[in-house]
Amino acid sequence: MSRIYFSLHEANELVQKIRPRVERVIQLRDELDLLDNTKIEFDIESVENLLLEVELNKNFHEKNVELYTLLGELIRDGCIIHDLNEMEIDFYSKLENKDIAFCWHPNDEKVLFWHYPLEKASSRRSIKEIEKKYLEKLNNLR
Repeated sequence: MSRIYFSLHEANELVQKIRPRVERVIQLRDELDLLDNTKIEFDIESVENLLLEVELNKNFHEKNVELYTLLGELIRDGCIIHDLNEMEIDFYSKLENKDIAFCWHPNDEKVLFWHYPLEKASSRRSIKEIEKKYLEKLNNLR
């Protein structure tokens, strides 16, 4: 599957479309972390306890399947998810014929930053730079 490229407008439209799935991914991530870090010792002599252990394991794995199903959907939609803990999502775009990545964080209403694909998150730049360049190009066309 090749890269999917977005305009800033398209990326912001996609943000609105994916927001519920991203929120569910965050919820599942947190629930799985809690389940994974909770240690319960069961009395192997009790059938009820063995059934409870099976049910807890089943629940854990069902949540994992749902999480990875949602991640697959997001990736197919064109999202790049680098880190489930930070949950910052990138979308490929082009700027002056170079690949860039728009950055979106679920706490933000829209894309606020961009960077070149191999740069670290600390190298992010304001999306206003791109908006300014776009307006300059439009003005030059007049």
